[in-house]
Amino acid sequence: MLYFLRTHWILIIFVLVFTYFFWILYSLSNSNSKLTYLRDDIAKKNQNINELSNQIAFIKSKWWKNYKEKTIKSYDLTSDNSITKFVNSSVSFNDKKYVPENLESISSDFIIDSKGNWKIIKIANTYLEKMSEVFYRNFWKKIIVVSSYRSYAYQKGIKDRWCPDNLCAKAWYSEHQSGLAIDLWETTTNNEFMSKKNLKEYYKWLNKNAYKYGFHNTYQKWLEIDWYEIEPWHWRYLWVELATELKSKNITIAEYYNKIKKS
Repeated sequence: MLYFLRTHWILIIFVLVFTYFFWILYSLSNSNSKLTYLRDDIAKKNQNINELSNQIAFIKSKWWKNYKEKTIKSYDLTSDNSITKFVNSSVSFNDKKYVPENLESISSDFIIDSKGNWKIIKIANTYLEKMSEVFYRNFWKKIIVVSSYRSYAYQKGIKDRWCPDNLCAKAWYSEHQSGLAIDLWETTTNNEFMSKKNLKEYYKWLNKNAYKYGFHNTYQKWLEIDWYEIEPWHWRYLWVELATELKSKNITIAEYYNKIKKS
């Protein structure tokens, strides 16, 4: 009887052990199947991510191309009569004797015309009047215009008096010929201009606010970028939209032109 019971328990234990090992083998097999499924699922998701990344890259590329085309189309940098015509020491007007239309005398209760007959084109004059009034409310001082539109002959006369190229544009290559540029208070050197407390404060205000009225400080990043010495007195009208874009990106019109040209 004891022998039978002992044999019976041994058989039960053997079945239990066999079942346990079988369960382990089954679990491992099932785990491997799950791992294989997970690996396949991850691979599929990675493939989807790669496809999505490619689609995003394509969309970005297409958007950037459309943006550039729109930008170039929106801002005419080449026509002489364009508000955004680009001029520097190596890019001239198309017509050497170009004279802008709609020139009018600078006249405002908040501006002093140092010469008495300085002129700029009408739209630039309109925004200059708006800006000068706000400037006056801040400083109780009038903006003094010491130069604006200069004809080809006028600019040639300046160069004939031996004004160096880094300070004075050649005739046919001057922003002043566009009827969009103004010089304010005095034309000297950057160091001398900024050494005067009042002029430094005026420049700070203009640098912060002029873009709201479409004006841009053309020469602010030295010869390597703008082709001229820094001129805190030289401001040029080129639409509020473009002036705002240049201000937000902290670039000059020369940098903007070069980027468009390279694209």
